Amino acid sequence: MIFEHKMTGRILAADDDAILRDFIAGGLREEGYLVQEAATIAETLEHARASPFDLWVLDRQMADGDSVAALRALRAEGRNTPALFLTASRQIEQRVEGLEAGADDYLTKPFSIVELTARVRALLRRPPVLRDTILRRGEIELHMDARRVLVATNELAVTANEWRLLALLAQRPDMVFTRAQIMADVGIAEDAGDVAVDHLISRLRQKLRAQGAGDVIETVRGMGFSFSRKAAQ
Repeated sequence: MIFEHKMTGRILAADDDAILRDFIAGGLREEGYLVQEAATIAETLEHARASPFDLWVLDRQMADGDSVAALRALRAEGRNTPALFLTASRQIEQRVEGLEAGADDYLTKPFSIVELTARVRALLRRPPVLRDTILRRGEIELHMDARRVLVATNELAVTANEWRLLALLAQRPDMVFTRAQIMADVGIAEDAGDVAVDHLISRLRQKLRAQGAGDVIETVRGMGFSFSRKAAQ
């Protein structure tokens, strides 16, 4: 019996063409990747800042702007996620501009899903950059590239979903996330329901409290969950 090997990883796919975006996202999901979609530069920045990804696949030119400016902003913030630009232009100048802004690869339209997934696998095989971006929230340190959590210098053992949840909340302490948003960003299957989110929240709270971090995750009645502003100071 032959077993089909599926890839893993979280990918942000940004394109303002709904048909092409569905084509890209669908092909990547077929390969086993978790895909978050974005239709605008604004959505791209929001998602890229809200939760960790293994790769950004970005349409070079979208209706509300050029992805080069967005990538420059993300790189300036210390975000080192690999980025693959999709472009209809074959001009060398545009490619150079994108690479200088921090892109890791280019793919020219039109392209096949086979070529796209090959480029994606190649980028994800690259070793991570040595520089680590550290997000500090009170006594908690999140090492964003290494995906480590420290509480008062003590390392906290977390699962992949616990890491994604904590990173999601800690990067936006001013925002309340609904259970549906958490399910989408963390990668919890829809059929798991709200109970899966509540169990994940409960487990992470217990681990943080056991390390002396206190009540880091707040419940906002009727809305969802947020990172405690008090704990973030």
